[in-house]
Amino acid sequence: MTHLCLLLTTCAAVLAGAVLGCSTCACAIYFRQRRQLLASQIMNDLGRCEELYSRFIEQASETCLNAIEAPHEPGNLIVLSALVGRIRLASSRPVLDAAEGVMDFLLETCQRPADEVRDLIGKAPREIMAPLVAFTAACRAERERMLRGH
Repeated sequence: MTHLCLLLTTCAAVLAGAVLGCSTCACAIYFRQRRQLLASQIMNDLGRCEELYSRFIEQASETCLNAIEAPHEPGNLIVLSALVGRIRLASSRPVLDAAEGVMDFLLETCQRPADEVRDLIGKAPREIMAPLVAFTAACRAERERMLRGH
């Protein structure tokens, strides 16, 4: 009888060890796959954001040039406004605020006379670029936050 109890105890210990080992392995696989999926989603989101932000910067630069050449044409802001709408859907508040700052600046610039805009560029060329610099800084901060996973 003692021999049978010893055999049953050994079998139960082996079975418990196997179950514990399998469940530990399954949990490790689950968490590894979950981490890989999240990393893949972050990289995908990051790629989409970079594409959107690049298009916004290019369009804002083009709109700024148009404002110098043909002021009083706020219709040039339509494409840029659509990009701000996409940024509103996909981005953090600081990036959206910076994008709206670019839009506000360009609206003001479109309403100025061309000579005044040219004078501004001559006197303070960095001032023309300040809203875009703020936008790219907000984008960079968001990118770093996304890469940290927060």
